Amino acid sequence: MDTHLKVGRVGEEKAIEMLIEKGYEIVEKNKKNDYGEIDIIVMDGKEVVFIEVRSRTGEKFGSPEETIRKRKKDKIKKNAQAYMSFKNLKNRYRVDVVCIVFNQNMDIKRMDHYKNITL
Repeated sequence: MDTHLKVGRVGEEKAIEMLIEKGYEIVEKNKKNDYGEIDIIVMDGKEVVFIEVRSRTGEKFGSPEETIRKRKKDKIKKNAQAYMSFKNLKNRYRVDVVCIVFNQNMDIKRMDHYKNITL
């Protein structure tokens, strides 16, 4: 498995662990639709939350936060809207981002959860 794919997979697993600890209910993960893939879908009470996970090994070439550009935000928004429509959900929803930085041994250096990112 390519290193970046392994980092992404481990990042999603760590994000799920953290979300469960915070009391979120995991609904789906790696949900594909016409606009791409939603990493994690959770419920926060009655609110549907779409989680984008961004993982990096070190920050020498930039932080995970820097990888969320306008194009990516637009894609996440379309994914969320398509999911809500397909599932015929009327709940409120939001998009969160979990950014994780690992060291070379794949230990977490930091993990930040940003709620309701501006789309």
